Amino acid sequence: MRRSFRKAGVACGAVFASATVALSAATGAQALNTAVAVGGLGTPDMHEIVISPLLGGKLARENDVLDGVEWPAQAGPYTGRNDMTLGQSITAGIISLDAHFDAAMLAANRPGDVVTVVGFSAGSLVVNDWMRTLINDPDAPDKNEVKFILVADSSRQKLLKDSQYNPRYDYTYLPAPQTIYDIDVVTGEYDGAADLPDRWWNFLALANAVAGGIFVHVPMMLQDYEAVTPEGNITRVTNDLGGTTTTYLVPTKKLPLVQLLPFLAPREAELKAMIDKGYSRNDNRTTTAGVSSAAALATPAVVQEPVADEDDVASVDKISADTDTDTDEAPKKRTSAKPAVSDDDSDADAAKDADSAKADADSAKADDDKADNADKADKADTVRKAGKSGKDGDDDGAKGSTSSADSDSSGGSSSQGTGSSDSGSSE
Repeated sequence: MRRSFRKAGVACGAVFASATVALSAATGAQALNTAVAVGGLGTPDMHEIVISPLLGGKLARENDVLDGVEWPAQAGPYTGRNDMTLGQSITAGIISLDAHFDAAMLAANRPGDVVTVVGFSAGSLVVNDWMRTLINDPDAPDKNEVKFILVADSSRQKLLKDSQYNPRYDYTYLPAPQTIYDIDVVTGEYDGAADLPDRWWNFLALANAVAGGIFVHVPMMLQDYEAVTPEGNITRVTNDLGGTTTTYLVPTKKLPLVQLLPFLAPREAELKAMIDKGYSRNDNRTTTAGVSSAAALATPAVVQEPVADEDDVASVDKISADTDTDTDEAPKKRTSAKPAVSDDDSDADAAKDADSAKADADSAKADDDKADNADKADKADTVRKAGKSGKDGDDDGAKGSTSSADSDSSGGSSSQGTGSSDSGSSE
């Protein structure tokens, strides 16, 4: 159903927004799908040129009108000492969003026209609180007339569950509203504004998220989240009212901490493992991976063998029987030139060969000992005779030398004869 204007304070804003949409319609647009966008802090208005490249151009492709919502976009004293508080800014933003939405609904006069309400960063807080106003609004739009996209919504973090009123910002983070509408929640992994570690005592993860506020928060808004998010990073939850919230966790390729401190790049894998422990969402992934690996190791591989019919079995049995018969009747072929021997005979022969080799070695050693002894005896005899010849004089010395030479020749022949005899007997 179409909504009526419920607040007198939004009349002027609604007229301006209606004029903008009507002008777009007058230029010949056939459909009037409109995207109404609320920017973050420091972005009090979003021009069509600014909205067009966001989310990878998704809003520009799917909508005919890109409409930015004006709001203070302040969070004093964070954004400035004299700025409005976050709570005051959100209150003003709700009124402005309501006016822009009413204008878009008035212009959407074709069946199937849809108004997409988009909140970026702190603008998501405006959209969340505006959705709460629709819960009890009898003139609220039908489910098929509007859809919501929340990008970098800080209010949906586990860390902020059961948070209390913050007087400094004049705001209370409330649980996500339960509505009939479908909502896409887009979060950049490690974004310091929307993806703080729920285990805050993991200071490494906290430091990485702070760096993510620089390297993830804004760049993630330029990506088409449906195209870059793997299925494993997407969760879908349908509430009791029929509204489905689809959460996209857009992966970050490089740790923000490594982008901030490049010298940590060699240890990035190690750092990522420690940082991921700061997020309880990774517990299920680790457990599931461990169980799957254990199951794969514990389950034996089962090979499905083809089942043969009765005729095949009978044929195989017949062939097997014929083969066994042929094998029994065929003479045994020898595969060696040596006669076939049993294992016991082989063992006995091996032992006999070993004994024979040992005997040969002992005999050879004995021969060497005998030869050495003979040489020593010859040398001693030669020395003795040489000394005797010196005492008898030169003539006798010559004779003694002749006798010694004969004795050496005789002794050498005896030694060689003995060695030859022993060697012959050993062989």
